Amino acid sequence: MPEAKNAYIITNPMIAANRSAEVTLSKFLRVIKPCYGKLTVIGGNLSVEADLNDIELISFDILRAGNKIKRALDILKVQLKMCKAVKRLIQKNDTVFFWIGDKMILPYKAAKKAGAEINYFIYGNVAKEGSVSRFTRISSKLIRYMAEHADCICMESRSVIDEWPGIKALRTKTIHLYTDKIEMNPFENREKIIGMVCRLTAGKHVTETIAAMAEVHEKYPDWKLEIIGSGRQQAECEQLISTLKADEYVKMLGWVDHDGIAEKSKKWKYLLFPTDTEGMPNGLLEMMGRGIPALASPVGGIKDIVSDKKNGFILPDCRTETIASHLIEIVGLDEVYYRKCSEEAFNTIAGEYSLAGSQGNAGSMLGV
Repeated sequence: MPEAKNAYIITNPMIAANRSAEVTLSKFLRVIKPCYGKLTVIGGNLSVEADLNDIELISFDILRAGNKIKRALDILKVQLKMCKAVKRLIQKNDTVFFWIGDKMILPYKAAKKAGAEINYFIYGNVAKEGSVSRFTRISSKLIRYMAEHADCICMESRSVIDEWPGIKALRTKTIHLYTDKIEMNPFENREKIIGMVCRLTAGKHVTETIAAMAEVHEKYPDWKLEIIGSGRQQAECEQLISTLKADEYVKMLGWVDHDGIAEKSKKWKYLLFPTDTEGMPNGLLEMMGRGIPALASPVGGIKDIVSDKKNGFILPDCRTETIASHLIEIVGLDEVYYRKCSEEAFNTIAGEYSLAGSQGNAGSMLGV
């Protein structure tokens, strides 16, 4: 039996604000680990979870500067250091994955020059999320360029490529992530709570949701909204809650570490997931894996797992009135229908999106 090849993973610098990058990178490494002899990760401020201590990390320190120009220069410096590592380690035909690598144009060029086999991951289209800026337009163009010049475009779910109209791919691979814990939350523990897990940014429509919840409250005053997450709209959301006098039924829970989300969400009855663009959101997988049906936008990988009125519900747009009307519809459903939908959500995730299921899928995609 031939010796398993090694693989290299190149990723954006991690930010210190939370552990989400560490969690998702660790999941990806576990999924592909059985397919390779050794994995080496190259990036900035790298960390992985404790069980992955045999993964080689080549990490360069970077501080998150307050000034955007200084931040861009710091990222450029780290990329130059990463290029040296690429030139030293990567040889012709080596397998390289660019995992959340939208800024990594210089290491990308270095890996191309070395003759490596480049697998480039795409996610939600940053040019479709919230208000588009000069930086998001540049980022979108870089992603498209690197994806179209890679040997293979990778994605976490097959419909993610729809977020990038007209993108040209030599080959594609779908490599699923997974949810850590697939276990139904007991029905008797659930309360009249709608939950959200997201960044507090314009593209996640949290302010529209808070306004919509005020309408829901008028008809169903015993229902509440809980929001897990942090971001630039924190103060705006808090001000809106105060203006609407919604403090009693809209709760901002702030950032919660990955390990704590299960405890915070165990009483939720529904997940609300309005969004402009997505890859395959971890929060959606994890909540459905606990039997929590989602009301979600049909973008990216969401289209592949949420089947309207079967295992969840499709939100056609993210306007306040649309969110309100759909929430009013689902909170009014009878319990028998709700439980059937909840069980279907659980069953959707239990097979394909377990760790074993994702590893099997990766082995098939990677030819192992």
